[in-house]
Amino acid sequence: MSSSNWYLLMIGAIFIAVIAFVFGTIVFGYESEQQAREVGIFIGLWAPTFGMLGARALILENNSTVK
Repeated sequence: MSSSNWYLLMIGAIFIAVIAFVFGTIVFGYESEQQAREVGIFIGLWAPTFGMLGARALILENNSTVK
């Protein structure tokens, strides 16, 4: 997977996390605001992981073009 795809996943995770955190009871139908916030935080924690995977892919892409 290319680095740009990982970065797009990171941005998507941030977007979905904000939507779940703020509007989770309306958009996703969670029973309580607390549950929506917990899901929003859980999804928001994926963003740094996707960012690190994107950075790793970028480093590997740059190393493969140097050879």
